Amino acid sequence: MPTTYINPIIPDFDLPKYRGESYEATVPDTLDIAERAKLALNALTETTDPEADYEVYWIVVFRSNPPHMFHSCWQSTTTGKFMMAASFMRLITGSEVNLHVDRRWMEVALKSQGPDGLNYVPLEGRPWAFVWSPVEPEEAKRRSEFKNQLLSAMGNGTMLSTMSHFTKRDRSPIWREALRRAVDGMINLVVDEGQLAYFWPSFCFSVINPPAHAQMPTDPFEAETSVAPHSLVHAYRALGYEPALTTARKIINYLRQNFYAPDGSFIASPGVAARAHFHAHARGLLAMQEYAEAADDDEMMAFVVKGYEKARDLLTNQTLETGLRVVKTPGASLIGFFPEWANSHMGEKGETCQLSDMIAIALRLSEAGVGDYWDDADRWIRNHLAEAQLTNIDWIGRLPQDLPVEPYSTTDRVAERNIGAFAGGPDPNDWYAGAHSHVLGHCCTANGSKVLYWIWERMLRYQDGNLRINLLLNRASKWADVDSYIPYQGRVDVKVKQRVDLSIRIPEWVAPAETRCTVNNTDRNLEWSGRYALVGSVRPGDVVILTFPISKRTDHVHIEKRPYTLVRKGNDVISIDPPGRYCPLYQRQHYSEDAPRWRRVTRFVSDEIIN
Repeated sequence: MPTTYINPIIPDFDLPKYRGESYEATVPDTLDIAERAKLALNALTETTDPEADYEVYWIVVFRSNPPHMFHSCWQSTTTGKFMMAASFMRLITGSEVNLHVDRRWMEVALKSQGPDGLNYVPLEGRPWAFVWSPVEPEEAKRRSEFKNQLLSAMGNGTMLSTMSHFTKRDRSPIWREALRRAVDGMINLVVDEGQLAYFWPSFCFSVINPPAHAQMPTDPFEAETSVAPHSLVHAYRALGYEPALTTARKIINYLRQNFYAPDGSFIASPGVAARAHFHAHARGLLAMQEYAEAADDDEMMAFVVKGYEKARDLLTNQTLETGLRVVKTPGASLIGFFPEWANSHMGEKGETCQLSDMIAIALRLSEAGVGDYWDDADRWIRNHLAEAQLTNIDWIGRLPQDLPVEPYSTTDRVAERNIGAFAGGPDPNDWYAGAHSHVLGHCCTANGSKVLYWIWERMLRYQDGNLRINLLLNRASKWADVDSYIPYQGRVDVKVKQRVDLSIRIPEWVAPAETRCTVNNTDRNLEWSGRYALVGSVRPGDVVILTFPISKRTDHVHIEKRPYTLVRKGNDVISIDPPGRYCPLYQRQHYSEDAPRWRRVTRFVSDEIIN
């Protein structure tokens, strides 16, 4: 049965080219966000079902013979994320691989928009609509405003952000009009109590016009409502539409009242701290940060700083009572391992989702000038984020093959199609972590991919003739190309393309006095602004080389209540003990060498950068 959309007739639209310049270059074989974006684009567009309008397969199971991936109800909340993430990866790489998938996603988004501006999930043609659903089918249908169409505030939240992106990138009146209608739909969907607003009976499956005196939902799952204000701020920035920002503030008030302590700590529900979902809460902080920036709200920004530092140091400073003994768990912030559930007495796995949130918050707070968290981001990017991306599939055959193949699935080239995906629940030392035998919900793939763009965008920043390099990773740009030798050597080369005043931030483990700079092999005296080396004026064709010492050190730490020994060079973990069993992480012994490996890459310099 074909899928029946609520709005089958849509206007035609163009898909603008991703414009820019491509060229070949030989670069140090160190972490390269553009190369990781190419891998991510593979996972984003290949883990889809061409027979179902390229709907995402939600769960990937490697512990079956053969591996399979299957549909469930949850991909209706994910497709919007995939749309935006794929566009981000194309902005970084210029790739047009599987571009037909992007177009079909856009068509589906427009076909799913109802007369009230909200996006609806069709039931006909989607027999998996209630697989893993938290709501019984009959109850969900009873809530539906339209026959055979379900309404999810969660899905609408992700789609709002996506429509905001296409409004800014494609500059099409079709997307602008769709976004304005979607914002009005979300505003009409909330229960507005004046100073705060929420969705009823659940953020997952919502209804318009709830009954009088409906009880405010405070179940732990409702912390996921953080998607809504995050996306409404994006819509405000795209449209300049004040009601979007006002409603975002009301939803944030609801979140702060029910899911955060006054000091910014995460709580699962009012009066209950244990097992708060880290991703939902960290994304809430990200929404608050973006709101504070848009609304110039100093109180909100200060709250985000407190919440971020509490979350960052959760496993470092917290003492957990475990019945008979007290366990301190330092070490997580060295690699970026954040537990799926905060304030838990169990040994938790670490979703890529919350790591992506924390990196994004660190980048935004640093750029806003309310804190210096560049080194937090640098550690987490180089370590757990890089290791969480699936780049090697040779190990999958070593897994137990004891799980059945689920309905509504495919077994076609599953491992290959997931290269570039992000882990849903790894251990600190292993991509595969026991019961977490899948890429959980592929939400981690979408969020891990999106943060690649946010990293790439903020690695360097040009404004009014000044080029500031914030993170010492490989990066091509229209102003200069950056070649990073870290961690082989403490060295970064900047090949200048335009006349700029250049400043380069040195990492936390480098002393300014130990830093040397040359321009075209001639020593250049440095001035300093905090940790930024002020190189000064440089011209097209100049080659700036910044060098500093780099060495190995060993850390004996606890990460999620288990002991590990880390060997680090700079911020990069080059080995971890004990090693993982199935897909061991941090197999980076080659970084111990001083002479870098090299590789030939195709670099792309985009003509456009979308914030």
